Amino acid sequence: MVAHVLSRLADDDQSGVWISTVEPAQALAAARALDARIGEIERLPLYGLVFSVKDCIDVAGEPTTSACPEFGYVAESSSPVVADAIAAGAIYVGKTNMDQFATGLVGVRTPYGIARNPHNPSYIPGGSSSGAAVSVATDTSSFAFGTDTGGSGRVPASYCGVTGFKPAPGAFSQRGMVYACRSFDTISLYTREPQDAYDVYRVLARPDPEDSFSPIDFPGWHEQPSPARPLRLATPRHDQLKFFGNAETESLFAAALEKLGRLGLPIAPADFAPFTSINDLMFLGPFLAERDASVGAFLDAHPQAGVQIVRDLVTGSRRFSAADAYRALYRVKDVQRSLRDFWQAHDALVVPTVGTVLRIEDVARDPLTSNFNNGYYTNYANPLGLAAIAVPNAMTGAGVPYGVTFLAPAGRERLLTDLAGAFMGAASRPEPLRRVAI
Repeated sequence: MVAHVLSRLADDDQSGVWISTVEPAQALAAARALDARIGEIERLPLYGLVFSVKDCIDVAGEPTTSACPEFGYVAESSSPVVADAIAAGAIYVGKTNMDQFATGLVGVRTPYGIARNPHNPSYIPGGSSSGAAVSVATDTSSFAFGTDTGGSGRVPASYCGVTGFKPAPGAFSQRGMVYACRSFDTISLYTREPQDAYDVYRVLARPDPEDSFSPIDFPGWHEQPSPARPLRLATPRHDQLKFFGNAETESLFAAALEKLGRLGLPIAPADFAPFTSINDLMFLGPFLAERDASVGAFLDAHPQAGVQIVRDLVTGSRRFSAADAYRALYRVKDVQRSLRDFWQAHDALVVPTVGTVLRIEDVARDPLTSNFNNGYYTNYANPLGLAAIAVPNAMTGAGVPYGVTFLAPAGRERLLTDLAGAFMGAASRPEPLRRVAI
């Protein structure tokens, strides 16, 4: 299996996917070592699964660039999440491409080439975890680690036709990564099926005593089965849904709600404004300053480094004051309080993952607006402490997958997985692209 995956990494469908890949001898040695441990398979829950890592997450002895070659360094140790995956029997294959410094939802802000959308190369792969999603969609990874700050673990899932699983912030250790917004970043997972993502999550989610942002306890660390009663879903009011002039994606989301109805799941329209009131804080507000705290000093010391739009966004955050940051934090707390009754009345929120689907030329023509539009249904989730799972729904006429996302508070990851799995059973999923890895 590993030899086959290694043979695939130079194929056309891997264009722009990889920033670096494992030495073949190293991967084959890991595979042989696992062959010798077949008798221990019951104690190796990720036995033989090949995985990729977004290149803002550290793997010991491998370069981390965050899609900026001048920033690159060789990691001395692995992220605890990566180390735990390897200890559980998974096999690392390489680091994947991304929007530089995880600043973007489009997947084109990188000097390493644009990861080829596996369904239609004229369209973006989504970002920032572009290569991670494509590696799963093209079967060169059984699962992939991405990261998610404002939607980076979900948007590429829609464009590539895979599952994007984002636990609520705090589920995974944050050590060993280049932060975008350390206050609410999280590592995320890409898999083919929702249950696969949840199974990997259950193996890897744990407290980290060396991570200052790891909670002492976290609701999602404890298995919480879905309630026996029918789940109660909410969706934005019709006047609050945005498809940015795309009647086709509007129709596809309406069809998704009909599919949920056929599953016997009551869906109530709800006020979406509290959620979207958080959105501008991500890329237009003071939360951008966390990226300056992470990589601003590097950008100052290397004035020629960095994709210009990313540099401008990061350094432009300096116009915000400390008072602006506190007002933003107060706003988040106010919205969390205002949504307490909402989450008592509803088990999950269902939204489009993106409003429309964008071609590479669309993003080139208007890079800021297109990026903001991709985040309309995603930006608010992490500041509000929500878990989310993005799954395929249907295909557009251009052959590009179009997905939906289910969101809920921390502790409902099992519920979201069950819901997503039921939905995918009713949805018209994208056809497999080519042969599977083995």
